[in-house]
Amino acid sequence: MKKIVFAVLTSITLTSCFGFHDYEIDTIVDDYEVLWVDAYESRSLKKGETIIPAFVFSTGYNSKYIYSKQHPLLENSKEKINLNVTHYYIIERTKSIFQDKPIFGPFNKTQFEKKCHELSIKKPEFNLTFPTEF
Repeated sequence: MKKIVFAVLTSITLTSCFGFHDYEIDTIVDDYEVLWVDAYESRSLKKGETIIPAFVFSTGYNSKYIYSKQHPLLENSKEKINLNVTHYYIIERTKSIFQDKPIFGPFNKTQFEKKCHELSIKKPEFNLTFPTEF
């Protein structure tokens, strides 16, 4: 009987979420990462902490800034991501462990283009893109 109880408890421990997570991390540049844990819809942009919450679906960078596109998550909905809304962000890069320089946004596309002009970001390329359908 003790062997059966031990086997059942061991099986439960090994198949539970005991430190095993499904995840993916993509480095943008330096310590900036786009990652998700347990669900694709949780994809966010981080640098030691969350800078842009889910759902980040596209990023790019130049020597001074990182720029990103995000679809907000929907609350209490069968569809988890609002694909009808796109927020744009601009993050000033830093060498610090945590983000200690400005984060601009969320912007709509027109506001983003205006801010890019103000910051002298010419033709931002979003060269790291993630699927929005799973």
